[in-house]
Amino acid sequence: MTVSKRIGTFLIVLVATSSAFGQTLSEVGLFNRCYSHLTGKPVPLGNGTMAQIRAGKMRALDACNALLDKAELDPTGPLYNRNDGEARSILNNFYNFHRSWFSANTVDQIQEYSAELSRGTIDIYDTTEPGLALTRAMFARNAKYSDVLTLSTGVHAQREENMAVKNMIGWNVNFPGRLMYGNNGGFDQNLFNFRSYTGGFNGNSDTTNSMFVNLPKIEVGELVGIRLTGENANIPNVSLHPLGDDKRGNDQPGLNYSFDLFKTFGGGVLGTPIYFMLNYGHGRGVEANGSTKVPRRWSQTNMNSFLCAELPALRESDIKQYVVGNSSAPFRNSASCVMCHATLDPMAYTARNLVVANSDYFVMSQGSRTNSKTALHVTSYRPEFPSVGGWPSEPVANFHRQTPTGRLFFRSMTGELVDKPVSNIAGLGAAMTQTKDYYYCAAKRYFEFFTGIQVALYDRTNPANAEVNRKLSQEAMDDRKFIESLGEELQKTQSVRLLIKDIMASKYYRSVNYREK
Repeated sequence: MTVSKRIGTFLIVLVATSSAFGQTLSEVGLFNRCYSHLTGKPVPLGNGTMAQIRAGKMRALDACNALLDKAELDPTGPLYNRNDGEARSILNNFYNFHRSWFSANTVDQIQEYSAELSRGTIDIYDTTEPGLALTRAMFARNAKYSDVLTLSTGVHAQREENMAVKNMIGWNVNFPGRLMYGNNGGFDQNLFNFRSYTGGFNGNSDTTNSMFVNLPKIEVGELVGIRLTGENANIPNVSLHPLGDDKRGNDQPGLNYSFDLFKTFGGGVLGTPIYFMLNYGHGRGVEANGSTKVPRRWSQTNMNSFLCAELPALRESDIKQYVVGNSSAPFRNSASCVMCHATLDPMAYTARNLVVANSDYFVMSQGSRTNSKTALHVTSYRPEFPSVGGWPSEPVANFHRQTPTGRLFFRSMTGELVDKPVSNIAGLGAAMTQTKDYYYCAAKRYFEFFTGIQVALYDRTNPANAEVNRKLSQEAMDDRKFIESLGEELQKTQSVRLLIKDIMASKYYRSVNYREK
């Protein structure tokens, strides 16, 4: 549900508890507002907290803060108040909001995903894991907002199926859902076939050399907790098969063809296999070459989702030395292109070792295991060569087997030139959490969620933005100052819940129309 629709849904409630445009909400009106924003539902009739507020025995803001804290998660994952309907609603409401930060949320958005050749992907990878990581950072006790880009492990949704619904219609309707296989009940066993070390592939499970492994399935149903991923699931081999060729994983120099599918590549969300697959932008078996083939779509998603950065995020004066008129890569020939690529490509270098593969060359069509599945995976090449210096303008041999150094290079919305060399994805994530933009971006998103007010975050010191600056209203400048104050406080406290409490305590939130006048 969009912000505008969400606010519209609760307008009737607010009109009933407030009066004219521009006035301050009553205590009853404020609780109505926060309850609906936090839970996604109106205050139920006979609500005990509302009765106390009406009687003057409780302040609305105190009630709002206590309501938010109901959704706190135990460090091991589950809701403390697992059986509390309000706690569940709050957790799921923000989980759904956090999913909206990312444009790619389904397996169909993975480059070269095939429902036939990769149908098991949806059963073992939770495409909402980025949203889960944000939700955990908000509600888990002692969690920090920086965890989203610094954890060395993924996160796992703990869900509870509504068995009454499942028994009535045959499956659970909550998102995410695994594939339903109808009469092919054998697929529910989650048996996967993997490329053999030797021999051909003939599609017959009784005679092929493929290897078979049962893998754990993601949970489905209503979200009731989020824990760190702790289990292991080792994969014996993969098939890269670019453009239909049979390219066996164990034959590729330097490839980690046998690996743990739950292991991340560092940097919190940035290095989780599902986030990388959703945003890689290249097909199976494509190896980075330092020029035309690097995961720059992944870089762009990183910038947009976590730093609220629109490209280009550099000035022409920042990149003149990187324009190479005779480069075979067209984007290196002009400053207008380099202004974007100078941010995207060096960031993508931190993921140069990663490659997307499939479990096996094809699905089983004959034999006793025709119910086995294949899936897309992410694996890596070992860094066996030193990293090439700088930003090469031509393809580099064995680039995908080099040490994955990179660079965080962009103009902050404060005007500062951020230019940090980083090592691997973990180093990139840590560097991003050290910028003000990371926290300003979060403040902007939560502020809009609660008020509907959109605040433009861009480099106001850039001379190219002089005309835009001139047209800014005092209201817009005040909004940005508030966002900056929220972001700076978030950077200190690392607490998203404190940020939200500050928003609910603000003059914006107290006003009927979110404005003083």
